[in-house]
Amino acid sequence: MQRRGISEIYSTVLMFTVALAIAGVVMVSSSDQFDNQQQSAYQMLDSSQKRMSESISLVAGRNTGTGSEVEIVNFGLENINLDRVMVDAVLQQSYAMTFINGTQTKFLPVNEPVIISTGTSGSRMQIVTTHGSVFEFPLE
Repeated sequence: MQRRGISEIYSTVLMFTVALAIAGVVMVSSSDQFDNQQQSAYQMLDSSQKRMSESISLVAGRNTGTGSEVEIVNFGLENINLDRVMVDAVLQQSYAMTFINGTQTKFLPVNEPVIISTGTSGSRMQIVTTHGSVFEFPLE
């Protein structure tokens, strides 16, 4: 009889240990998942805030003999870097950004008119910023 009682104690302890191990694994994985979701929410809010600070206004959009160009002004809160330029949703591998005086620029500075020109004509030019904002301008 003593053997049977000891065996039941060992089996109870073993079952309790297994249950604790499973509970620990579940808690660790759910904690990691919660942390990942919290970081994703922060990144989404940060990205949304940056997109809201971007504001671009069209001065003129036109097709030229060599392609198309838009003259735009950044009325946002910070300088804007471009990720892509497209004409009629076709990605342009090369484009030029210049100030009105012809000086090249790599970004859209605040309150400065900039001309973006491509070698492709079309009806609309789209620009995508590094923060994911998409702006579309008609070409005449």
